[in-house]
Amino acid sequence: MSTGNRYRLFTEVSPFFADLLATLPDAQTEITMMYFSFVQGDWAERIAQVLKKRAAAGVRVRLMVDQVGQVVDRPKSTIDNQLLLEEMREAGVQVDLFKPDAPRLSGDNRLHAKICVIDETTAFIGGSNIGDHYAEMEDVNLRVDGRLDHQLHDLYDFVRFHTKSDVDLPRPDFHLSEMTAGDAHIWLTVPKQRQDIRRAMLRIILDARTEVSIRNWYFMPDTEILNGLRSQANRGVKVRVIFSHRTRVRAIDAANRIHAHKLAKSGGEVYRYDHDFAHAKVAWNDRGEILFGSANLDKQALRDNFEFSLQFTDQQLAEKLRNHFEKDSAKSIQVDEADFRNLPLRSKLFSYLCSLAAPWL
Repeated sequence: MSTGNRYRLFTEVSPFFADLLATLPDAQTEITMMYFSFVQGDWAERIAQVLKKRAAAGVRVRLMVDQVGQVVDRPKSTIDNQLLLEEMREAGVQVDLFKPDAPRLSGDNRLHAKICVIDETTAFIGGSNIGDHYAEMEDVNLRVDGRLDHQLHDLYDFVRFHTKSDVDLPRPDFHLSEMTAGDAHIWLTVPKQRQDIRRAMLRIILDARTEVSIRNWYFMPDTEILNGLRSQANRGVKVRVIFSHRTRVRAIDAANRIHAHKLAKSGGEVYRYDHDFAHAKVAWNDRGEILFGSANLDKQALRDNFEFSLQFTDQQLAEKLRNHFEKDSAKSIQVDEADFRNLPLRSKLFSYLCSLAAPWL
């Protein structure tokens, strides 16, 4: 698949935020943003000021954030977050809180997407929510330019249909499996309904001929995805995974060890990034097929959250991702298959228990 879109990879978060901030004033008709959290601080304040100005200029500006994400991402900022959102509402920005309210949804289903769309020409996607602490993480994000049409904006209406609202909202009329942004395919995870991102991930893995790589916040794949990676490694495909050595949840760090051990036993290269939080969510293979978006590699993200990803083919971008992987893997802890066997029995038991509890972490 040839790509008419233009992609710019950001391997640092501050330049990504700076480019977003510099591009927002160019919006002529519409700005659509969906994030797990929009946390008060320097970056959020500066972006909010631009959103208010564009709304005052007649641009349709919409921002949806997860109600729980606004609290749990940075608890000490909860009140300031509310005040910032209210400021934007008063200035004409449509601000919606995602509170799941639809058949088959429950209070555990989260809006975990991270996307900003400007008119029908530019989108900013990746692993980073809006917040100063994300600028301190190891993350990858993407700017997409091209003839993206309107479907990225339509996602807002689809997600809003699944949240509590004071007004009756019409059900959006489009086919999720046929959504595109230029030459990229749009994939969603819809809680309890669609696992399109999971299927796309499996295709990226199983279509690889010589190499497949994954960067993620953590590594807790379901059995089918893990078996796909192990099968490819056993066939001689170079399988590489890098994730955070430490997240903010000790139980997740322990559960990671089980899956990392199994993949290393099959010949996969597994790296634990131990400098900052490794917060990326991207996979690619030697064919230049790339899956870039918001979904972590675990059952909940691929089944129970609203997640967003783009899938496209771009060999040059895949090469940039490969080079960045090489750089970060060189300063990471490589997992050896003997590492888990050498752990104290108590640590092994804790890892097994956490792995069993993974769907609820």
